[in-house]
Amino acid sequence: MLRTIRSRRLVTLLLMVTALLASLLAADPASASTTPLTTAAPAATPISTTPHLDQVAAAIRGMETATGSDTTEGILWSVTDGNRLPGAGLLNPSWLNRTQSCWGVVVACSSAAVQQRLLDNIRRIVASGRTVVDISSLTKLPYDRFRQAIIDGAADGAAAGRTPTIRLLWGRTPITLLTDGINIDRNLSELRDQIQAVAPRAKVIAALQSDTPVFNGYSWNHSKIVAADGRVALAMGINLWEKSYLQSANPVTDLGALVEGPAAAGAQRFLDQIWTYVCAHPGKGPARWNTVVGTSPTVGCPAALTPTTTPSGTGDVRVLAVGRAGYITNGRTSGRTPWFQPSFADRYDSRCIVPPVPNTMNGDAAWDGRNPSDTALRALVESASRKIVIGQQELTFPCAFSASYDLRLVDAIARKVIAGVEVDIVVSNPNSNINATEDYLADPNAVMSVIKKRITKLVGDKAAQGACRSLMVAPLRVSSAATWPNGKEPALHGKVIAVDDAAFYIGSQNAYPNQLPEFGYIIEDAKAMRDLRRLYLDPMVDYSRAAALPCS
Repeated sequence: MLRTIRSRRLVTLLLMVTALLASLLAADPASASTTPLTTAAPAATPISTTPHLDQVAAAIRGMETATGSDTTEGILWSVTDGNRLPGAGLLNPSWLNRTQSCWGVVVACSSAAVQQRLLDNIRRIVASGRTVVDISSLTKLPYDRFRQAIIDGAADGAAAGRTPTIRLLWGRTPITLLTDGINIDRNLSELRDQIQAVAPRAKVIAALQSDTPVFNGYSWNHSKIVAADGRVALAMGINLWEKSYLQSANPVTDLGALVEGPAAAGAQRFLDQIWTYVCAHPGKGPARWNTVVGTSPTVGCPAALTPTTTPSGTGDVRVLAVGRAGYITNGRTSGRTPWFQPSFADRYDSRCIVPPVPNTMNGDAAWDGRNPSDTALRALVESASRKIVIGQQELTFPCAFSASYDLRLVDAIARKVIAGVEVDIVVSNPNSNINATEDYLADPNAVMSVIKKRITKLVGDKAAQGACRSLMVAPLRVSSAATWPNGKEPALHGKVIAVDDAAFYIGSQNAYPNQLPEFGYIIEDAKAMRDLRRLYLDPMVDYSRAAALPCS
């Protein structure tokens, strides 16, 4: 089916309406910080059918069986009913957390309202914890408003008489010493001490995690989670970096999903796996570099604290929580049976020689078995019959000679393009630097080239030209202009895959090859999908379309 060609007048009208909505949403004040996270809800209503989510779950189970791997269901992934997305269907739904709300605005525009809502949600989640509060992110450590939201939340909880264990987990990257200085361990201790000072009866522990157990391997926590008691969780692509995400001149475009109900426990069980590894392997050495601060005789190193029983929930949303553990197994065996075995030519083409970064996605059954989220994202794409929207920082990993990519994911996209499914892919810009140590660079041309190459391999060059009509690849635009009003190219860091205007993934996982622990949610709900389209997907695609690359 060929993409419908819109008239210029219709496009202009749509963009004007989107811009008006964006300005209204930006002007709407964030909800007050005293608003409770969980409000009274009616009894659970029947769950509507969720064919996309069901197909993803079946694909993960099939992968675990085919690879002869110990299942990670209930450990790294789970499907739960009874969940609630706060405010779904309202003008400003609190379940959808954003870092900018200036779509369509070509003059200076403030995103302060949605940024404050994000901070308020973090504060309320931390304050609500009675048993265990989890915060995970990536170094840099938070030093300003994100830090204050965490501290204020701990103080609010203490004032209410709550005494949880508060676990702070940051991934240590190779540039940590540049971003946080040589005193990173001491800086982490100071963060922990500031939280402990306002919540003296809580048990606060903090850790930095990274490991490199294979030649030229790398793995550090990349999840971004704020969660409490297996009851409420915010899963994001958003790093807790104020100068990038909490400013309005050229904020990084990103988002997160707040879920109330049993799916929240999935986020904390995932973090239990990371903590179990960190607690079992503290210290620095050739294979790992894990720092743990704040242990005490009363709590020790809290490897697994997620409540074993959580409320069933009174919502009506089915959610698939899914994570990737990297190389962390905690005693599980995976990959007993060879499974996906690409040809030498395909494996060679999708690799990265310089830098010599492994691509475990293409032919490593053990990797597949312990990392169900890779299978989940591919299966979500495979489930589409009409439309796919992908918003990612990048879809390929830049190498010196050719891009590295997830062969199965790119082939799934190629097959959908061939079948006439509308596929819109938006990635970040080639020059979207924020500062000297932080960039969100992407190569849209490499994305288009890789997909075209796989289409051609599947159907031949002549048929590939026609298939291209249903494919759009573009760098991010936030308005009719190519830059923010300050001249900076917009940076995209959100990790979203949406299919058939029905189901979507939001979390921390990039679509290009990497080996980092990740976590996110796949949600299939009509109201939430409408929210996501109105506030994020539609404006992202509509404005970026003007910069779409030629495919013919």
